[in-house]
Amino acid sequence: MFEKILFPIDFSEQSIMMVDCVVELKNFGAEEVLFLHVLPKGAVLTGEQGKVVKEIMQKVESNGLKARFEKIEGDPVTAIAETAEKEEATAVVMASSGKGRAREFLVGSTSFGVLRKTAKPVLIDKFLVTEKDGQRKVKPACTLLFRTALVPLDFSVCTAGVIDMLHHLSKRGLNKIILMHVIESAKYSVASDKRFGTVKKRLDDLRKDLAGVGFDVSVHIHFGTPAYNILEVAREVDASLIILGASGKSFLRGLTLGSVSEEVIRRATVPLLVVRC
Repeated sequence: MFEKILFPIDFSEQSIMMVDCVVELKNFGAEEVLFLHVLPKGAVLTGEQGKVVKEIMQKVESNGLKARFEKIEGDPVTAIAETAEKEEATAVVMASSGKGRAREFLVGSTSFGVLRKTAKPVLIDKFLVTEKDGQRKVKPACTLLFRTALVPLDFSVCTAGVIDMLHHLSKRGLNKIILMHVIESAKYSVASDKRFGTVKKRLDDLRKDLAGVGFDVSVHIHFGTPAYNILEVAREVDASLIILGASGKSFLRGLTLGSVSEEVIRRATVPLLVVRC
């Protein structure tokens, strides 16, 4: 899925640091990277930005990947989505700040806009930004990106797409995954043995299927609030990636305040791979 990557770059510290993450994707089939910078109408690249472009192109090419750079004027979200289609990109890779919730509504607006508009898989990396004694530090979260993947499943129409993605990634080196499902306390009782039994059987069936292709698979069943539990499990198991399935209509609803998708994408401190279905 990473054969041809579209990488929107805005020359922020996060997007420049994410070049190292893209290089890591060579192990997962990456062959070509198209860097795209979207400019306001009438704007031009600065000399410093031009220098950065040369440096990142050299870094990517020296690691055996093809690299291109294009600049375009217009709305970033529209330009990214349309370029992904025109160039037949197999995935879009973007950087997100990983800041606190209030700031993330602004900082993450382009990422969420792209998620709304494109049907391509989107990999969003998270960068923890902290300040201490007046010093601003940015910490990348892409080290060993596919070390341990947490895969929340809601058994919607997206589940099949996510499982297909896991089969693909198994051929590229992903080995350890944690399947999880959260039984919503707002819909079910903790004493609902029937629901717990149904979930356990479905997860066990998937575990056997994925173990059969070489995965080290574990299963988690939780009861409570989905977003909270997903984020807590990601922390507890030290996940290096969260893989989420998202359908068109439900995902648009999922971008509203308080939804599971919105909460997980905004608040996760590890990278996310959003699989459209």
